[in-house]
Amino acid sequence: MNVNARLRELYPDSEELFDIVLVTNNHAQVGVRLINSINYYDLTIERFCMTGGESPIGYLKAYMTNLYLSKDSKKVQEAIEEGIAAATMFTCDNENELIDTQLRVAFDGDAVLFSDESEIIVKEHGLDTFFEHEKEFENKPLAQGPLKCFLEALGKLQRKFYVKNQRINCPVRTYLVTARSAASAGVRVLKTLRSWGLEVDEALFLAGAPKGPLLKKIRPHIFFDDQMFHVEGAQELGTIAAHVPYGIGQKYHKGKRIDTSDVEK
Repeated sequence: MNVNARLRELYPDSEELFDIVLVTNNHAQVGVRLINSINYYDLTIERFCMTGGESPIGYLKAYMTNLYLSKDSKKVQEAIEEGIAAATMFTCDNENELIDTQLRVAFDGDAVLFSDESEIIVKEHGLDTFFEHEKEFENKPLAQGPLKCFLEALGKLQRKFYVKNQRINCPVRTYLVTARSAASAGVRVLKTLRSWGLEVDEALFLAGAPKGPLLKKIRPHIFFDDQMFHVEGAQELGTIAAHVPYGIGQKYHKGKRIDTSDVEK
């Protein structure tokens, strides 16, 4: 909502704004209570989709959805299978204090912004083979992952501020927070973003170190990762995190191969 206010100042007639749609399989009779709750929290949500018990996923493309968030992991999985950027939301008991003048969004790299092709090599052949592979294909862009389109949408909004000389004061800031090491596997990631015509404001290559402490410093409004291990680590230190159920990482948890149903539990 704060980003929208800034956009309207610079572009009074623009319709390129954050548009929030409440999508629920509740019946229409629940609408009054939902409206009262939205007004109570002073939120700007004008569009509802209440499907009366049916799955709302089929409506997401009609709404031209850039990101679908839900606490229902099955609906999130269904959305990703339909080609919609989606993630399962998790909240924290003790959330970090957030900045209300700048929307901060943090992304993991592999199996989130990018495909899981590199993670497959790590899981099946080990780190040494992975480093050799990344060096060999350094100039070949990675395939896109499920949330690439959301970073693209954020970048489009950011550029509207940049052309008005508002780069430093842009109310949207993006972060890449990856377990990759910079020297051994970072170049391909940065070259991939460049080939897409996209950028992130900050890139943190942690070389396998825990992500939670860095996220606590960044204080993002939301952090996306495909591995529950990192989602849980972020939550423990007060970061609102969302799980992207995509790629080979869903078969592993804390380094052990498991069934996806166990991750959900």
